[in-house]
Amino acid sequence: MEAMHYAITLPADYDMAIIRARVASKGPLLDEFPGLGLKAYLIREKGVQGSAVNQYAPFYLWASPEGMGRFLWEGGGFAGLVASFGRPSVRRWAGVSCLSGATPLSEARFATLQGTSIAAEIDPAGAIAEARERLALDAARDGSCLSALAVDPTDWKLVVFRLWAYEPPGEAGTVYQLLHLSRPGIDGLIAPR
Repeated sequence: MEAMHYAITLPADYDMAIIRARVASKGPLLDEFPGLGLKAYLIREKGVQGSAVNQYAPFYLWASPEGMGRFLWEGGGFAGLVASFGRPSVRRWAGVSCLSGATPLSEARFATLQGTSIAAEIDPAGAIAEARERLALDAARDGSCLSALAVDPTDWKLVVFRLWAYEPPGEAGTVYQLLHLSRPGIDGLIAPR
């Protein structure tokens, strides 16, 4: 599994109805995309849930790097986004764990993204093991639909992505509204309990 995320920050007066319409028309196109585990079509709106910006910020869990490549540079859909907004910087992480939540995935309405660094003097194995334990506890929380953990060994940063049925707790990270969820291969990524 690989995690991927990019964020397009839009002008403060941007009409987010344009993004909502774009997702409504184009979101279902990835509902059966080969190699894709999950794509969460996420937005932040200035003044909503504490956001200071308007942003379109999809998050992906890929079942295969080939699927990710097909999407990014083999005509799989990214070119349309680049044509509309320019080419954003794309972050990617090696997947560590993906867990189903206490609430069905079909009820997801919000997402959170939280990043933390592993200090240079800390053994990454221990830090990642602790993060996995926290992930399992968070996945069992009421309203949790899915929790995923990934790491970028370039700068030793962990990222935790969660989907929620209702507005998440403040400590959960940056809060996004979920507009659409494509999940053709998610069952193959979720670890058994």
